[in-house]
Amino acid sequence: AHHSRAPLVATLLPLLLAHSPRPSGLRTVPSRAVGVRPRVLRPALRSRAGIFDGLFNFGATSQASKLVDLARKSNRGRIAERNEEMVKAIDDLRQSMKPLGAEKLKRMVNGSWVEMWTTEDAVLSFANKGFLGSEFDYAGGSIDMYGDKFTNVVAFKNGNAVEADGVIKVDEENNRVSFRFNVAKIKLGGLTIPLPFSAGGYIDNVYVDSKYRIGVDSRGDYRVYRRPSVAP
Repeated sequence: AHHSRAPLVATLLPLLLAHSPRPSGLRTVPSRAVGVRPRVLRPALRSRAGIFDGLFNFGATSQASKLVDLARKSNRGRIAERNEEMVKAIDDLRQSMKPLGAEKLKRMVNGSWVEMWTTEDAVLSFANKGFLGSEFDYAGGSIDMYGDKFTNVVAFKNGNAVEADGVIKVDEENNRVSFRFNVAKIKLGGLTIPLPFSAGGYIDNVYVDSKYRIGVDSRGDYRVYRRPSVAP
């Protein structure tokens, strides 16, 4: 069993390291739109974001809207020539970022998110190539800002999935959420394989409103998220 599990761990480790709530997560380990409505992410948490929350200012809201449009046109980051434009736009948006404060940040980030776009190589590799014959479905996660925990999910259309659970901590500077993984689980053919896993980091929430979240993580990867109720 250990012999067969080792190659699997080696294959999935970059993904596990890469995909944590960088959009709101933890990480210190080095690293560097799917048209399917995602299944309900665990734990199913409802956002408490108010209708006007997250509107740092009109300019930032307008920039974020343009970024979301770009994200949709880039096919999750698969259209490489659009990624440079995305990165520059997020860097520009970051210049107008204003601190939300701990309580508002918790309220805005809390709940489930689906990744629309990323520069993360490991996630893009799974999106392009699938895994063990399984076609990629979605990547995302649920963040319990009031219970200080999160679950990340990379799901495939045949029911296979990679999940990682951990703890989070709010740092008001740069609207930052730090995270640390506790355990990872690989779901294959109805089996669940637990894996010991420990890694950490953070994500700076450059922009967040009731529908979208844009972040840059501690390894320099960029991400755009949407709520599960928002169209891909």
